[in-house]
Amino acid sequence: MNMMIKFVLMTAVLVCLAVNAGAAEVEKEVWIDAMSTALPTAFCQSEQFFRQCFDVTQIECEQTAASATRICLEKYKDQIPAVLNQPKDGSHWGRIIGKCAGEAYGIALQKKFKNNLKCKDPSNWQ
Repeated sequence: MNMMIKFVLMTAVLVCLAVNAGAAEVEKEVWIDAMSTALPTAFCQSEQFFRQCFDVTQIECEQTAASATRICLEKYKDQIPAVLNQPKDGSHWGRIIGKCAGEAYGIALQKKFKNNLKCKDPSNWQ
């Protein structure tokens, strides 16, 4: 799963950049709501690792990613600051939530992982 962590971190950074664009401060609830949608959407784009390397439909990917994201946001909710200073805080917490959600996704769908050269090589997903 270490390789999956790298993919998750890359995805989380991209999501955070999109969520953070043009904002200086964001309230926790707004950020959590945005991440609840943005992270599963980013994970489940057809060209992304989570779709290419797991034998899942778009719907199954989104449902699994949304569930994992929701659980991870709840897990860290008390630690996320009431106001996030962007982009620093959003990137920091996005990596944490993204890593957590990616690991949970991988565990939930481990039997559907495509154990091929493309999926096992992190350089294919940078």
